[in-house]
Amino acid sequence: MGKPMTAAIVTGGASNIGWAIARRFAATHQVLIADLREPAEPLPPGAAYLRTDITDASACAAMVAHARTLGPVAAVVHSAAITAPATPIEAIPVDEWRRLVDVNLTGAFLVARAAIPALRESRGTMVLVSSRAARVGYAALDASPGGTKAHYCASKAAVISLTRSLAVELAPSQVRVNGLAPGSIEGAMIPRERWPALAARIPLGRLGKPEEIADAAWFLCSDAASYITGHVLDANGGTWMN
Repeated sequence: MGKPMTAAIVTGGASNIGWAIARRFAATHQVLIADLREPAEPLPPGAAYLRTDITDASACAAMVAHARTLGPVAAVVHSAAITAPATPIEAIPVDEWRRLVDVNLTGAFLVARAAIPALRESRGTMVLVSSRAARVGYAALDASPGGTKAHYCASKAAVISLTRSLAVELAPSQVRVNGLAPGSIEGAMIPRERWPALAARIPLGRLGKPEEIADAAWFLCSDAASYITGHVLDANGGTWMN
């Protein structure tokens, strides 16, 4: 990692955690931000944007082809995902369930599948972003019978399993695959007025910053993590410990 003219793909890179990851990797890579919408801020030096629907296999193939024009694809960080309001399981519409699974799980599969040939060539690395919710089965800090976001939790838990499957299959090619499970992070996903109450219930006493998740992703793709694969790094301020 850090070699001149290597490329990194960051899906969901237009905002929040994905944007922080794109900026972090832009210091060492030619970054391709793949998202449905363009970043609101100017692109970092050396970065490019490609409108990408991760649920479309042909779009994922085009994403990797575009990244190859920037240099050997040395890293892929898959951060794109969606969520939905907390609803009791029996009230979740089937279409909503399928939509979250399609984006969060099938999207991860399609991105990974498209990137595998390029990563084999470069002996690169991949990070799939999951969630603390995948560890516990509910998206809030407390379990609530009023709704756990079961579809979000299940899709993100499946991403952890996919991470390990990829790690096993790609290890002979010297391609490392790891996961990253953030907890409560500052940003648009959590209304600012909720931050103090959440912080009071986090052992470290605050929400995480997108830049901290970006640093964790960068570490997993760096030579400092060269003997780490199939691991899921929890970055949640102590709200879930293993």
